[in-house]
Amino acid sequence: MWEDRSIVTPIEAMGVVRALIMLCPFVILVYCVWMLDRGFEITDEAYYLLLAIHAGLFKFYISAQQWLTAGLWQVTGSITMFRAAGMILLTAGSALLGLGVFSACLCLGLVEDRLESRCVVLAGSIVGAMLYASTINLSPCYNLLASAGAYAATGMALLALNCPGIFRRYVLFVLAGAAVAVEALCKPPAGIATLILLVLWVMIMEGSHPGKLSGSMAMTLGTFIFTCVALLANTTISEATQAFEQGMELFRMVQTETIGTRLLRYVFDYWGHLLIILKWFALPIAAMIVYAITRRVVFAALGLIALVFSLICGRYLCGGWNADGSFTTPAAILSMLAMVLIVSMPVWNKDRKTLALFAGLILHPYAVAVGTGNTLFTQVIDSLAPWGVAVAVPLVAHHYDDGRKVTASLIGLCFMATVTLNIVTSCFRPYHLSLPLTQQDHVISVGGIGKVRVDAGTYRFLMEVKEAVEACDIRPGAPFIGLYNIPGVAIALQAIPVSTPWLNNREQAAFILERTPLEGLHEVVLAFQTGDDMASPQLPQQLASFPSGYRYCGMATYPYAEQRIKIWQSQSRQPRH
Repeated sequence: MWEDRSIVTPIEAMGVVRALIMLCPFVILVYCVWMLDRGFEITDEAYYLLLAIHAGLFKFYISAQQWLTAGLWQVTGSITMFRAAGMILLTAGSALLGLGVFSACLCLGLVEDRLESRCVVLAGSIVGAMLYASTINLSPCYNLLASAGAYAATGMALLALNCPGIFRRYVLFVLAGAAVAVEALCKPPAGIATLILLVLWVMIMEGSHPGKLSGSMAMTLGTFIFTCVALLANTTISEATQAFEQGMELFRMVQTETIGTRLLRYVFDYWGHLLIILKWFALPIAAMIVYAITRRVVFAALGLIALVFSLICGRYLCGGWNADGSFTTPAAILSMLAMVLIVSMPVWNKDRKTLALFAGLILHPYAVAVGTGNTLFTQVIDSLAPWGVAVAVPLVAHHYDDGRKVTASLIGLCFMATVTLNIVTSCFRPYHLSLPLTQQDHVISVGGIGKVRVDAGTYRFLMEVKEAVEACDIRPGAPFIGLYNIPGVAIALQAIPVSTPWLNNREQAAFILERTPLEGLHEVVLAFQTGDDMASPQLPQQLASFPSGYRYCGMATYPYAEQRIKIWQSQSRQPRH
């Protein structure tokens, strides 16, 4: 008799779901490799590149990211390989996080030591981490390095808790502290918050009191030592203090809100996303709550159907920036995380240590986001690997009820598929680019950062910049003042911003020029955005005599928002030898 294979068993269905989940990171990484040489934007990423290329020349900063990215630029030397380094760091950090959480789950008896289970957790971590690629390209910067450092620190701390050898255990704790230092150098409040979270984990999950104390001290010591080494290798304490204080003055000229106002803004931001959740995801969440209480399969089916309907009709499967500079993704991601946790409550509510592990994973992205001036969820999705892990673990954990495991797995698949689609489709709405990455097909060499693919409008912009260079015979390394928020023009000109590449308004420019007088500079290149009427922006008082003493070089139009940028050069010249 032939065996009847017309009905797919739950075990076979679970195998298909896990295979699809494990496929997601490969799809994402292929996409990320494809996007590495595409796009040139003149704001944020250009700022990161300038910090890496000219790290020792800038005097004011609130983040020491350049101490780390300068070495990466020396190794890579081109924008494509620099972005590849960022991709590798994110992938490696999230892989460490996944391994650390899986090790903790083994210790807690949540999972079996099976390769398939380990791969599912790793896939969840990598998928969550690479959502970063939907916001901006992968050049290493304070956000990317803070996320990668936090992932690596968490992974090594959790591995240390389950490490049998004392020597390896404390090496891992010290290395975890060093990874926290990387985060702290890039985002000091985030580094402190992550260290506090890791210490709390050690205090709860470590069995002995001496172990709690020694583990926490080892991590703190690793953070302190690596921070001191990085500082003394790049500057002195007095110079760093002065640079930070003056960098904070510059920062306050843009971010004027108080801490209280910012926290209140976070609350309203969160409330806005909760309203979206109530509009689109109240039904699937309610269905999962009823299913968790009654264990009636019909409610699980209803919830899954409603979830898929909401994801499609709410347009949550397409990523990238909205016209107002926001994302729609966070509400869907948070809803699916809540649904998985509701269905799998017996897994994470097993005991105090398991509850602490999952609570820490949920709070982890907020720890990395501490202190941000951006909207809260814009920052949280840059560090979402812990949520990917929190979704993946219940898919491979022991369940008292197979129905719960199947339901959690199907929700988890929706989570992974949504994040993957958001990453891949973000190329249609990229950050500060006028056209999708699919239309970035004109190859051009930009400044000293190598070849890159750009759209037709950006290609014209770069050619117009080259014409301006030729018109005024602008030499590589000329001092540059960009008014305002156009550091990418300095890259195209191969010029070097004066003191800082970050000038967003008149007050900041006046602050910089007060400390770097124009009289001490030669052949200064001045670039500024014009208004629709071609008028100059508000100039600092040090440029009150402009355009006297300056020679007009030309105008270039950056296609995003049709930014018309005029380029001038000081007529004072040093004799050429």
